[in-house]
Amino acid sequence: MTHYHGNNYFRSEFSDRERLHKVSEITSPEGQVCGCETQDDRPVPAFAHIVWKVNANGQATYLSHCWEEYTGVPAAAGLGFGYLACVHPEDRPRLLARSRASVREAQSYEIKFRLQARCGTYRWNIARGSPASPDSQDVLEWVGTYTDMDAVEQTQAWPEGEPEFWHRQGCSEPNFRAENLCEVMKVTDAGQDLQAIERFTNLLSQRAGNLSELLQAIADATVEAIAGAEFCLVALPDCDCSGLKFSAVGGTQNFEKGKTPQVQDNLLLKAFATGESQLWYSESGCSVAAAQVAAAIESGGTGRLGVLAIGSGKECAAIDGSLPLLAVMGKQAAIAINSARAIEKLKKQEQLLDLQNELLIRQQEELENQGRRIQQQKLQLLEAAKLKSQFLGTMSHELRTPMNAIIGFSQLLLRQHKQLLSPQQTDMVARILNNGKNLLLLINDILDLSKIESCSTELKTEKFDLAHLVMDAALEFGTQASEKNVAMSVSVCLQDQFIVNDKWRLRQVVVNLISNAVKFTDRGCIWIEVGQLNGDRLNITVRDTGIGICETDMPHIFDKFRQGDQTTTRNYPGTGLGLAICASLVQMMDGTITAESQLEKGSTFKIEIPRKI
Repeated sequence: MTHYHGNNYFRSEFSDRERLHKVSEITSPEGQVCGCETQDDRPVPAFAHIVWKVNANGQATYLSHCWEEYTGVPAAAGLGFGYLACVHPEDRPRLLARSRASVREAQSYEIKFRLQARCGTYRWNIARGSPASPDSQDVLEWVGTYTDMDAVEQTQAWPEGEPEFWHRQGCSEPNFRAENLCEVMKVTDAGQDLQAIERFTNLLSQRAGNLSELLQAIADATVEAIAGAEFCLVALPDCDCSGLKFSAVGGTQNFEKGKTPQVQDNLLLKAFATGESQLWYSESGCSVAAAQVAAAIESGGTGRLGVLAIGSGKECAAIDGSLPLLAVMGKQAAIAINSARAIEKLKKQEQLLDLQNELLIRQQEELENQGRRIQQQKLQLLEAAKLKSQFLGTMSHELRTPMNAIIGFSQLLLRQHKQLLSPQQTDMVARILNNGKNLLLLINDILDLSKIESCSTELKTEKFDLAHLVMDAALEFGTQASEKNVAMSVSVCLQDQFIVNDKWRLRQVVVNLISNAVKFTDRGCIWIEVGQLNGDRLNITVRDTGIGICETDMPHIFDKFRQGDQTTTRNYPGTGLGLAICASLVQMMDGTITAESQLEKGSTFKIEIPRKI
């Protein structure tokens, strides 16, 4: 025998004088009833006592087995409004109306009516009904009995001698067993059991949110509901499924201080393993007999969850009749435990969701802070770019003024009589002039870029001959192409050669493209083509057989200050602003510029612009 100490595990075995039984194996000995010797020992008459349960609408939800014995109609056929078929037609409306009126009044009632017996005759019965949940404000179900009044009146009129009815039962039926009497007693107490289950269920529903409180409530409510139970234990599987452990104990007030309830290990283990209710009792030679009953806590959906056990140290028979009630409580406890676990799981999920929401809120706040920092940095960069453009514009003006003077004086010296300058001096002045022009071009590019970035560049439209503009731009680089032995051809195919655009800005774009073609082409040809597209749009194409552009550099060729060769020892000078300026100017003209290129095979730049802007 093992004492309860917290979360103890079950390891001991039964002694020789202790016996473990299944509930289905327990029967009462025949001699307990058959051997009636005196009139005082005779059993009370077994009246027709039918236990029933109806809902608020008067529909039957439960009929005891005495219904079929009395009426001959199966209990399943009497559910709902089927029981009214056995009620006398004149009494049906009165019985149903009284039942529904009692629901509104929420009070117990009695009513007499005629009920058809198995033999086919109608016999007077009295129906007694009470609320299934007397403590509840809303009465949803009623429980009660049907009692045969004819049999009651006959019993009350019996003389002191033995009635003929019981004489027949005692003499003509020698095989009458004690379980027949127990069955009658069970039917008599069914209403009380139902009310006990209702109170048990209502109590568990109040503790559904906390599993530990619920388990303790199960133990306390079981002791309170089952007469004769001195204690109740709730055992659940351990977390590692290695055994059972006590989770709650009820009825400790029935034991002296320092003593704890006693339980047999195999009783609980067998009930949990088989799912069948178990009864244990011991006759150890003492004057006090001990009995314990265990029922599985299980449900159809989740299976076996644990064991519910009760015990009595006073008399063995005190809790024998509680076997069905304890089994029903085990099922109700399983439902409550599943609900509590589901609620706890839901609470954990809600807590996790709250943490996730809090984390998301923090991340959102951080993203907003980052967004504000990025916006601030963007404004700072825009301001820096504006200051840079202003600086470049100012410096370009400041540099262009002395550079124009250098170029002008160089041209003036070269126009003097050859006798004034030696050949060496003439060559030096020519170098000054050429370098000055190149430097002026770079300064002009920087100035144009600063104007474009500061949105101070405006197009001045006018009508001009596009063919003449392209031809003049090509002739400007004719000498350089000839010096490099590169052929250059111009092809114009237009029905109307006049367009409306900014003449000088368009010439700047064409000059930049031809200049790049001449710069990066050492052999082969350069083709300049002007044509008309569908609609009112024109295209200007510059193709060459130069060094080409690397595939990785193609996405960046129109970026500012970007060149294919970024080293200081590159073979081709320049600021890398030419194509960036061309792209910006073409976009201002509502046009597009595209490029195609292959290394060592050449490049093709194509401009599409409207005829009139």
